[in-house]
Amino acid sequence: MKDRLNSPNIVLFVSDQQRADTMPGMRSGAAYTPHLDWLAERGTLFRRAYCTLPMCSPARASLLSGQYPHTHGMIANHQERPGSRDMHLSPRVKILADYLSPLGYDCAYTGKWHLGTGGDRRGFKAFATRSGDHEVDHPSENEILQFTRKAGLTIGGKLRGLDSDPDRYEPRTQVGSSSLPLAFHTSARDVRAASRFVHSRRSTDAPFCLVTSCHEPHPPFVSPRPFDTLISPSEVTLPHHADDAAAAGVMAKRAADWQMKSTADTSEADHRRIRAGYLGAVAYVDHLVGIILDALIDTDQFDNTLFIFTSDHGEMLGDHGMIHKGAAFYEELMRIPLLISSPGNRKGGFISDALVSHVDLLPTILRWCGHKVPPSLQGMDLRPAMDGGGGSGHTGIALEYHAANWGERPVPLRGWLTDRWKYVADLDGPVELYDLKHDPMESVNRVSDPDCCNILAAMQTDLRLWQQATGDPWPDYPKLETYVDMPPGGPWKVPGS
Repeated sequence: MKDRLNSPNIVLFVSDQQRADTMPGMRSGAAYTPHLDWLAERGTLFRRAYCTLPMCSPARASLLSGQYPHTHGMIANHQERPGSRDMHLSPRVKILADYLSPLGYDCAYTGKWHLGTGGDRRGFKAFATRSGDHEVDHPSENEILQFTRKAGLTIGGKLRGLDSDPDRYEPRTQVGSSSLPLAFHTSARDVRAASRFVHSRRSTDAPFCLVTSCHEPHPPFVSPRPFDTLISPSEVTLPHHADDAAAAGVMAKRAADWQMKSTADTSEADHRRIRAGYLGAVAYVDHLVGIILDALIDTDQFDNTLFIFTSDHGEMLGDHGMIHKGAAFYEELMRIPLLISSPGNRKGGFISDALVSHVDLLPTILRWCGHKVPPSLQGMDLRPAMDGGGGSGHTGIALEYHAANWGERPVPLRGWLTDRWKYVADLDGPVELYDLKHDPMESVNRVSDPDCCNILAAMQTDLRLWQQATGDPWPDYPKLETYVDMPPGGPWKVPGS
């Protein structure tokens, strides 16, 4: 194998709805992540990484495109609807493989896609097995479907992007055990395909880019054995501010967002069961990461691979009296895992508190591969903050929310986040301002505090300047339908694109 540190292999592993506080060095209470722990000892853990928008499709589009949702145009979850009401990532938006394929990279994708349907591989020409949204390239060859049909089992909708089979979990808590053995579970199947791809690259000189995306720990919190009972409910920490009246009021104002639920009637026993099920799913994710790491190590390719682990967004998990995701910018929802292990440098164990975003991943990957960062990308190169470099990241990052699903009433929110403060602007509800240094749980809204007037004004100004620079029209919010069939560069063209 040739030494290609100037064009390393790229592995991007994306989990679904995983909180940052499940990562090594960031968690309290029970957890089981031996492979992520091992990787953290050989990389840089970013403790202040944030998603652009706390919904699956927009966030995934941002991390693959390096653009904010209002720019790439996928502002809500993908939904198959007739005619112009179908929400998908426009083929005019360039994503990771579109940049790397011309550089000689063999690009592959396995797992959850959630950016639209159809046969377009979006530059992942070497291999593509995309699950979710009815997106399985070769369903007749899908060993999971063959197994379940012969066994008379009903598989859950995680394979198809639909609501999972209610018989597989308790409706009240959405916790249960998979009816599929581990070997035939959807995410295990996807990761096995990724492992086979890695093994196929052992004797080739061309670099590869592999994106693997699993469905866990997205609800329902259903895992195959042994992960379904790995974490005991007695070992978990309970939610903070579970009876948060202010947060409940915010949620009520945003009632159109059906994906986020109140936990006002949830008992302590159910909270414990929910959290144990969630952490069991996180342990399953860790197991899947281990399969990819084993493939890289077994084929002597790990040392020449840039390995990135992240998630699309977080999960409320009962904190602030809410569960799941939706129209809110709390830390539990916005802060994401981000762990990067550099090729050729496995000393690791580094911690970075740089303020970073989904949009920074593509610029970082491109610079590692010797590619210039196009002006249409809206993130920054994170290499100065990696491996103990001490880079400071952004002075502020923007937070967006538009709607849960395409075609629903928009709930337009914007936020601005700095090292210490978080500002949330809601056209239909209360404005929020939190001091994250002294109030990391976001329990005291300081927006009416006279001592914070200058801070509030500065945050509002910085948000407006960012909007002007990126072409975000909020608060002059257009009708949702105007996002369909967007022009090149998004509905509001980025300067320089």
